[in-house]
Amino acid sequence: MPVIDVLDKAQGGQLFRKLGEIAGLAPSDAKRAVEALCPSIAARLHEKAREADEFQRLLDLLEDNDSDLLSTGDLASADIREDGRTVLTDLYGSQEAARQEAIATAQALRIDKSAVEQLQPIAASLVLAVLSTRYRQVDEAKIEAQIDEQAAREVEGARNVASGKGSILGIVFAAIGAAVVRGLMNRVMPRRRRRTAYSYGSRRRTRRSKRYQPRLEDLFRDLMR
Repeated sequence: MPVIDVLDKAQGGQLFRKLGEIAGLAPSDAKRAVEALCPSIAARLHEKAREADEFQRLLDLLEDNDSDLLSTGDLASADIREDGRTVLTDLYGSQEAARQEAIATAQALRIDKSAVEQLQPIAASLVLAVLSTRYRQVDEAKIEAQIDEQAAREVEGARNVASGKGSILGIVFAAIGAAVVRGLMNRVMPRRRRRTAYSYGSRRRTRRSKRYQPRLEDLFRDLMR
């Protein structure tokens, strides 16, 4: 799904109205500003994540954070703004460079520059919120597929073992085997810590071993023009 469609549905379909209230803009102008800001932020984040260490750092960030910004999170909160500014400084090299990007966007769109400056750090947090949602979807879908595959093998194995003991008993063994496998696999499904704020600091965290890892392009599809 294109990112603008995701944002159109965010916050119960009220995202751009709320952003307009924050920045003193009409919802349509808030949408235009975010549509212009997000691809630029995403492109810089994508370019940075091409390096293996930076991609690992991004995955650490997405795994550790489970923001509700796309649903009910407070778009105007100090944490969201501060996290966004931290991301922008990291991507653009300085707050002033990020600010100049916001001013250029405002001039191109003929929108008040102070309004776009207010929206820019929120847009950065929204980009990360979309990436975090995609990360969880890819991760959980692949783990679920692994569980189903392993359970199917257990069912087949149980049927083979029980094949000489009557069909009903074989089915019982198969069902028990599948249930045991699913229960054990569900216990190793990632348990995420719920946090409403992002942290894009430079501290390197140790990421737990995972069987699957999303591709960079899967995460950033439709985020950049």
